[in-house]
Amino acid sequence: MKRFSKIALIAAAAVSTVTFQSCTDLEETIYEDITADNFFSSEGDYYSVLVNAYGNLRPLLWGYFNNSQISSDETIVPTRGGDWGDGGKWRELHQHNWTPVNAEVVGHWNDANKGLAQTNQFIYDLDAADASLFSVYDKDVLMAEARVLRAFYYFQLMDFYGGVPILESAAIDPANLPAKNTRKEVFEYIESELLAAIGNLKDMHTSDQQGRVTKYTAHGLLARMYTNAEVFTGTARWADAASHADMVINSGDFSLEADFHDNFSPENDGGSEHVFVVPNLAQGGLGLTFNMRTMHYNQLPSSPWNGFCTLADFYNSFDTTDDRHGIFLVGQQYDDAGNALTDRQGNPLSFTASLPGITGASETDGIRVVKYGIDPAEQGGDSGNDYVIIRYADVLLMKAEALLRQGDETGALAIVNDIRSRAGAAARTTLSTDDLLEERGFELAWEGVRRQDLIRFGKFTDAWELKEVTGEDHIKLFPIPFSALGANPNLEQNPGYPAE
Repeated sequence: MKRFSKIALIAAAAVSTVTFQSCTDLEETIYEDITADNFFSSEGDYYSVLVNAYGNLRPLLWGYFNNSQISSDETIVPTRGGDWGDGGKWRELHQHNWTPVNAEVVGHWNDANKGLAQTNQFIYDLDAADASLFSVYDKDVLMAEARVLRAFYYFQLMDFYGGVPILESAAIDPANLPAKNTRKEVFEYIESELLAAIGNLKDMHTSDQQGRVTKYTAHGLLARMYTNAEVFTGTARWADAASHADMVINSGDFSLEADFHDNFSPENDGGSEHVFVVPNLAQGGLGLTFNMRTMHYNQLPSSPWNGFCTLADFYNSFDTTDDRHGIFLVGQQYDDAGNALTDRQGNPLSFTASLPGITGASETDGIRVVKYGIDPAEQGGDSGNDYVIIRYADVLLMKAEALLRQGDETGALAIVNDIRSRAGAAARTTLSTDDLLEERGFELAWEGVRRQDLIRFGKFTDAWELKEVTGEDHIKLFPIPFSALGANPNLEQNPGYPAE
């Protein structure tokens, strides 16, 4: 596996002096203390502002992960005594009874809109920049990257909230607030932006620029768009999904890691499957806190938060000989020296599959998931594992699904069995759509795609542990927060949700 330095990109995001107001409330977006007239004097200034837009991916992705995973059959956050109650927001996500004031729903909306504010402002300023300023950084490349980032932020909104206003202006007239575009219109806008950007994007960046988007980031995102196109627009686009997956597959720049777990290790920077990642450092505020959410208080020096766990049915769907089964923590837990750990009451720290309910859980109820390897260098819970947004194995599975949906079971089966072989799992002899959904669960568990998958496969409103049948299709979208509706009367609430 290649190992790249990622310090430059993250450090630039951390020290960037340019901050933005959120456009959550659709107000005019400006630099708070710095304007384009007095800030931009070199190409490095433009690059630092673009990196600021990249930096917003870190907070955004927790809303993306939480809303996608906890609303699915893979993840639950039970209330444990006085812990993880949080006004009921986690229970609402699992049981599909969220409201427009759910903190996770509101936070994700805000973070995606903040990303739009940042990228729109950057695109506006870069467009006016003198091309003669640029020698190290190519102006066209920076513009293309910004358009892909903006498209990704729009993808988040379209996926979770449906139709939203399409905004390209860096400032909004408060007397002429924008109305919602349809979900299909937002899809077509994202599609056009990605296709337009590809020609100016790099195949790969230098080793100190890990995390910047490439042309294969755009192809991977388009493959994901087209895989879900029937949900987003009403029209299936399987041939297009396969075509853009092939652009990644046939590039020669990606391959399956020999060891599945290397994709998520603390040394996973530059991984051969990484199509789009958020780089992290084991430093306060710059790292990944994935394991803090799931591990017990006594399992790490940083005292994790002991919250997230998986559901028994999902855990039991894995063959114990499958290497991917190794992400689960169940039974008695031990420290690095092999000593048995205890809970805070001194009892054996032994995780169980059973949950007494969505409330009333004990410290040890629920199987934990450690998909991202424990970083011995972590600081205060911040680890250096890069967070994967688009992974080569997912691209392969999107290609397999596109083939299967178009009647090519043989071609799809060959791809699936290649991935199973890497995990030491026996080859399948047949492949149905239900089988493929199961395979996506095995390979992509806790990677933030499960909600999309369940909706696409018609399973999202089904019953699972501690969740009844939802019964209402409107739940496939989240509500627009009341705060946004109050700030812009031209927005309309999604069907099935209150407007005030």
